[in-house]
Amino acid sequence: MKRYLMIITIFTLILLSITNTYARCLLNARQISLDIELNSININPNINEKKSILVGEFRPLQLAQLMNINENTPLLNPHDCSPTGEPLIFMGDVYPSKPGNTPHGTGMITTGIDNLYFYLIASGEEENMKLPTTSGSNYIYKYKDGMTLKDIGKISVYLYQEGTLPSGKVLRPRKIAMLQTIAGTELIRIKTKNNYTIKTQTCSTTTPRPMVDFGSVNSYLFKGISSTAGNAGFNIDIKCTENVKPKITFSGEKVNYAPDSVIQLNNPNRKNTAKGVGVQILYMGTTPVSLENPLVFGYATANTTYTLPFTARYYQIDNKITGGEANATAHFTIQYE
Repeated sequence: MKRYLMIITIFTLILLSITNTYARCLLNARQISLDIELNSININPNINEKKSILVGEFRPLQLAQLMNINENTPLLNPHDCSPTGEPLIFMGDVYPSKPGNTPHGTGMITTGIDNLYFYLIASGEEENMKLPTTSGSNYIYKYKDGMTLKDIGKISVYLYQEGTLPSGKVLRPRKIAMLQTIAGTELIRIKTKNNYTIKTQTCSTTTPRPMVDFGSVNSYLFKGISSTAGNAGFNIDIKCTENVKPKITFSGEKVNYAPDSVIQLNNPNRKNTAKGVGVQILYMGTTPVSLENPLVFGYATANTTYTLPFTARYYQIDNKITGGEANATAHFTIQYE
């Protein structure tokens, strides 16, 4: 009789164990993949400062449309889940995360490129998600019955530049992060869709907009076509991060019947604009600078600033000169070889 009771007891325990086993939660929505387009972003790799760049933003209504649900629909099917719940987790994917403190109070997802990281935030009705956390960890939502996309909120994806970036490095297509259940059922995947090459500005200038003030120049100083007056100097400072040959190309509106170094005055047809003159640019006070033709210099020492001296002057282009405003605009581009 005692043996019979023991068998019944063991059988009952096994039944209880089977009754308390639950499958993973099923989704009420379809799984989606969100692409981040990087070609349109503007990164200045030469700046040695911290900067966040918004590269993607997805609102609850937009996500709901992609998932074929209403934004108020529970993401998980409550009939399939354990009574203890199955929390959602936002986690990184390919590259590891590291501790940090970005302007949005997050850690950083590494990219394989020094000083360049991803991070995500989401501002929902229940709580604010930050991935990774400042300690570099995944973000686990507090469990809530019937969690919706409104609870998740708007998802914002950022690139974070923490200093100067190496030239030529490529940010390749990859998964950045995933939203899934803690048991591993994936809901949302966020990834980049194209290569992005870091293009360092090897040469730059600290004088991007030099201004030249001629003051008042009297017409009697001109002696005929091709004569000049009103010299005014200006400098362009160049700094290159590598040992290269910098070159400067000036551009502007040319005067058809004058040397290609003469720039047409702004608004030449206005009554108050001076007539019969243009503006000519010289290098080192003697060499006319042709528009659209690069002025090539010798090799620059890396990380050394060079000051290039230029002169602007009025150039007579007609037999008769009429007084008035005599402003001109030229643009310059710095390249290297």
